[in-house]
Amino acid sequence: MGEREQRVIRERQRIQRGGPPRGHQKQAEAGKKFVRDRLALFFDDQEPYTEFGQFARWPDEELPGDGVVTGTGRIDGRTVFFAANDFTVKAGSIGRYHGEKLVRAQEAALRARKPMLYLVDSSGARIDETGGHHVDKGSAGRLFYMHSIMSGSVPQVGVLYGTCFAGTAYTPVFTDLLVMMKDAAMAIASPRMVEMAIGQKVGPRELGGAQVHLKNGSAHFVVDSEEEAGALVRRIFSYLPDSSENSPPPGELREPALDPAAIDEIIPADPNRPYDVHRLIDAVVDRDSFLEVKAGYADELVTGFARLGGRVIGVVANQPAVKGGTLFPESSDKGAEFVWMCDAYNIPLLFLVDTPGFMVGTAVEKNAILRRGRKFIFATSCATVPRICVVVRKAYGAGIYAMSGPAYDPELTLALPSAEIAVMGPEAAINAVYFNKLQAVEDPVERDRLVARLREEYRAGYDIFKLAGQMVVDELIPPRELRNELLRYFEIYADKKISLPPRKHATIL
Repeated sequence: MGEREQRVIRERQRIQRGGPPRGHQKQAEAGKKFVRDRLALFFDDQEPYTEFGQFARWPDEELPGDGVVTGTGRIDGRTVFFAANDFTVKAGSIGRYHGEKLVRAQEAALRARKPMLYLVDSSGARIDETGGHHVDKGSAGRLFYMHSIMSGSVPQVGVLYGTCFAGTAYTPVFTDLLVMMKDAAMAIASPRMVEMAIGQKVGPRELGGAQVHLKNGSAHFVVDSEEEAGALVRRIFSYLPDSSENSPPPGELREPALDPAAIDEIIPADPNRPYDVHRLIDAVVDRDSFLEVKAGYADELVTGFARLGGRVIGVVANQPAVKGGTLFPESSDKGAEFVWMCDAYNIPLLFLVDTPGFMVGTAVEKNAILRRGRKFIFATSCATVPRICVVVRKAYGAGIYAMSGPAYDPELTLALPSAEIAVMGPEAAINAVYFNKLQAVEDPVERDRLVARLREEYRAGYDIFKLAGQMVVDELIPPRELRNELLRYFEIYADKKISLPPRKHATIL
């Protein structure tokens, strides 16, 4: 080996050791892995990841690689680009070439039409450096522009370690799916800046810890360990395509965890009695394939990826066990964002409808239920992937609009015998229509009889057999046949093609 070659190898080995000993000590004291040990958790063992841009900042021994590792690796044989902060180098802060490496990795992923993984562990911008790299279009100033341009074109998945404030807190929320370590935190400003700006004293976790962002919907998942994060990210990528031009990779067909014959028992006869929709999902999708997204946020709506006969689908299901499955502003946002993401990445959608509709009252009006509810309806209406709507039980009011009901152009609307489709439930309807008539009946016993008779008459108007006869739904099926029907129809519509009216873009999102 010649001297020139030896020199390259020596310098590369030095760079790959990361920052000075004090940086490694600080990382170890925090219980966090060195970035290159961390990267090994994500990629296939038999084919190590490769780096580019290693010599940035050479020969500065304090700033090897300028504090970020970029390159490509393989997850289940598929290429993924990555950018990972090296906290041992000046706390992973973003300097001139650090930012440029990040942007170059994004540009490369976009050109190659491959997904991007971000491992975020940074103290923020390196404010002791002079110059305008934070606004330079060739450096960190372009980072969030690239996030925006990449959105919906190639999948972006992030993992957040430690505490990240200001600029570095934006990368996590720009990703399609974010995993937060349980001890991580992110906020638009650090606790010190918050105190300086508004006089509020607050700690990192209270300000923007993992539980804060799990409950406000900014984090999709929270994990306990770096090993768990690595395994979860590998699983996430198994549901995503390489780009918007591709379909998600097929998987192994498995029978469901629960026998579909049990579906009729899972769904109570009383439309107001709660049950856990996860059991229904387990009786429909392939065993162990359901990956819930944003569990812990707006739990009245369940969203997640699954496989049906090995095919990736997105599941959007009302949860009667939480707030009766009523749609709130937060669940409207949750549903809209999940549907929008599935549509971007060619993931067919299954809607399981059991909702009394959108919530009413001053609290939700102050929280913009109309504006946020329209986002859910809009996302569903404009999704061009195959969509199948299953009316499980209650489908009242505008709730079924957001849940891809018959008027919202699904490929198919199936109904179970427990289904009820009406403008509102019988209690509310009778009170709205016959209030004066009921008040005129002085005898309480006679009034109760009248209410019972009116309710029965009202229910007869939306009897699901009658609605099937009027072709409001496409088919009324025995519950035990639901999985097989879904398998069949998702296969039929796998190559669906549809064109929306010409426009630059809509104005709703």
